[in-house]
Amino acid sequence: MLRQMRLSLVVACAILATAAVLQAAEDGQSGKTYSLQECIDLALKNNSSLKTAVYEVDRAGANVKGSYSNVLPTITSSFNSSRTFRGESVDTRDVQAVDPTTGQVVIDRQDITSPSRQFNFHQVQIRYNQRLFDFGRSWNLVKQAKTSFEASSQNLVFARHNMHSNVKLRYFELLKAQKLEQEFKLAVERSKEQLQRTQSMYEIGSVAQIDVYRQEVTLGSDEVNLITQSNVVEIARGNLNIEVGRDPDNDIAIADLEIDMSPPRLSLTEAITVAYENSPELKRFEFDMKSANYGRKAARGRYFPSFAVGITYTKNNELADRVYGSLDQNFSVGVGAQVDFNIFNGLSDAAEVSRQTANYSIANENWINTKRWKELEVKQAYLNVKAFSNIAQINERNVRSAEEDFRLAQERYRVGAGTSLEVTDSQVNLTRARVQLVASKYDAMIARAQLEAAMGVIENPE
Repeated sequence: MLRQMRLSLVVACAILATAAVLQAAEDGQSGKTYSLQECIDLALKNNSSLKTAVYEVDRAGANVKGSYSNVLPTITSSFNSSRTFRGESVDTRDVQAVDPTTGQVVIDRQDITSPSRQFNFHQVQIRYNQRLFDFGRSWNLVKQAKTSFEASSQNLVFARHNMHSNVKLRYFELLKAQKLEQEFKLAVERSKEQLQRTQSMYEIGSVAQIDVYRQEVTLGSDEVNLITQSNVVEIARGNLNIEVGRDPDNDIAIADLEIDMSPPRLSLTEAITVAYENSPELKRFEFDMKSANYGRKAARGRYFPSFAVGITYTKNNELADRVYGSLDQNFSVGVGAQVDFNIFNGLSDAAEVSRQTANYSIANENWINTKRWKELEVKQAYLNVKAFSNIAQINERNVRSAEEDFRLAQERYRVGAGTSLEVTDSQVNLTRARVQLVASKYDAMIARAQLEAAMGVIENPE
């Protein structure tokens, strides 16, 4: 028994270990490093916003299919079989009778008794109806559904563009956060080294204790910055996980990228023109306007009559074989035409026209407003790309100067020609310059991704 328990425990541990390995592999904890393209591929499969847009297109496609119900014929059938039990009944009726005295016919009321009986009833009915003409209302509804489908398709394009740009932004933000974390780690190491150096100099009596305190404060500030930046890294990692369709707590390692700080290849005017041509948002609102216009025409068609024809084939009998047997016996065929004209329905027709007119106006205003914001979005991203490219170049010079200043301040302090305040200031300036350089480089990449997104351009990151 004890051996069986041990064996069961070993098997259970093996199963749990295997599950943990599989879960780690699934969650990206198996040591895999994801490139930007691999993150985009993950998002294409798992991003919830993109999936929702696909489902919306499917729903719009179903609406197109359903819109043909008004122009296609309808064929319905019904099959009815029943057995009726009728009990004995007594009815009082007027009955003609001959008066035996006078010989005249008189009306006499008598009770008539009907015996109980039971009988079957079977019926088959097939109905065919076809709307012939309704002044274009049905076809306008079909056109409206089709343009709504096109609008949903453009929304899917927008969702894909948005997903693509968001993954790039989150990827660059995580890289930026990790690089800044590295810089703050280096700053902590520099502060520790400088604190040890100052402590040693204090022990031999070459500097005052206040210099040690001042360096401890600098180290504490750098450690606080490192803790804060570590939190920023975790948040950035969670944001990227959500964009690729995973839980935010999953670990994910990403590959570094070559930083591109070149200025935009197009002029601002050309970039805005490309954005107008590629924007799925603008195209979506254009289709929304078309859809509302068709809806308005369909609503106005409700003021006019509609014409339809119908054919009904019916068979009924007490015997089932006479109903479900030969088609040319025990049947009746009805052929008819129908004209429907809505005289008054509580102003719902007028309300529908007003509703569709409002939908058109809303889509038109959305189109105008989106075009304005698109221009501003492109301009802002365009200027940011140029600005951060120039700022990064300036920060590179600042870093070189700050490194040399820190080195000289340390040397002066070592030989007693400088003060600890000079060392602290140069150390803080060096950390600030390195942080600003990293931030400006990745801000330039982020701005470039924002410009591509605003222009509706998807470029292969590889």
